[in-house]
Amino acid sequence: MMKLGGPVSTNRFDHLTLVVSDAERSLEGLRHSLHGGSDDMMQGALHCRDLSGALSILGLDTVAGLVDDVARQMTVGQPSVIDVAHGLIPVMSQVIKDIQLGQVPNTEEQMKTWEPWLARLQVLVTRDSASLSNFEAVMPKAVGTQLVGAADPGFKALRSKGLNLIQNARIVNQRDDERTVRQMDALLSELQDWSLRVGQVPLAQLFPLSAHEMVDVWLDAPLLEQLDPLRDFGAKAESIKAQSRSLTIFMDWVAPSLGHEEYVQIGECLKKVSGHIKRTPEGFRLVFPCSLTRMRMMPFIRNAQRFVAPAGQFVQFQPDSEDAGFSGTIMLRAGIDNQNLQVDRMLPAENMNIFEVPAGIERPEGVCGVALDGTGEIFYVMDPQ
Repeated sequence: MMKLGGPVSTNRFDHLTLVVSDAERSLEGLRHSLHGGSDDMMQGALHCRDLSGALSILGLDTVAGLVDDVARQMTVGQPSVIDVAHGLIPVMSQVIKDIQLGQVPNTEEQMKTWEPWLARLQVLVTRDSASLSNFEAVMPKAVGTQLVGAADPGFKALRSKGLNLIQNARIVNQRDDERTVRQMDALLSELQDWSLRVGQVPLAQLFPLSAHEMVDVWLDAPLLEQLDPLRDFGAKAESIKAQSRSLTIFMDWVAPSLGHEEYVQIGECLKKVSGHIKRTPEGFRLVFPCSLTRMRMMPFIRNAQRFVAPAGQFVQFQPDSEDAGFSGTIMLRAGIDNQNLQVDRMLPAENMNIFEVPAGIERPEGVCGVALDGTGEIFYVMDPQ
């Protein structure tokens, strides 16, 4: 449990107090919108987005990701998410009270608290979607294959151009009134995230014997190829489970038989794809993004420059002191290598589009690319190597 130094004081920690107040308002707004049932799901999604941002700033990225998933399901109109949201409200209310007392659980404690909720959400959403699993469009199958096959030029064009076209729409949309902007931005961000599914492949292709434990976990085909070295190591595991949330895949292995050398090799593989591995009491946890084109990022300000680190390598943010604002140390883990960075200000987690820096263009040391947020702001991507 990370301590912030006692109850939050308005005089000594004004900014944190404001963020806590934002979280409380968003939670109350969500509670009110749930009374309207499915008719108010879009408004509830907006409150969830705001709540997720506030929780992320407060160091609760695990629950922030869960709330972001709830917002996602509300946006697409999944009915069962309402029951999950109702159950989450008293739990999140208590978490906010703990924050006001200066208590922030570490990452492992957060996972222990919220994993049952993540599992419940996944089960309910899968049930809601089951009726669509056998749906076929009314067209000859041969024609359908031609239209949506991976070799089709239109398929490739949608994947390569769609993310950037949607990004431009989000930037233009910033000129509208605030309420419309927030609603449209949430929808467009959702569309960006879902567009990643075009051309993706199931993680279960690597671990077919554990396919039933990784339902609806998808990733880019080139990324799956980069992770192919995990196949042989995974074959030695007693069991493998995986789930996907906020564009990030969390995979747990019960594998006490894997030695240190194999642990290092797995870490080297994950480092190359902006992920990490750590030991757990049962075996190992592997964390990595579902795409290297768009992923969840942890933004921060350092030396007056905007940077991001992949959420797949984020461990924890430790503020310098209770009255230091959001300056402190961001703790990262690339593969098995830990790195601590002093930052001037930590910002809310966000899903961003990622671009390589073209050859010949000067870049700061330790930067491997750039990321673009929803308003068009450019962030330097920290080199995980």
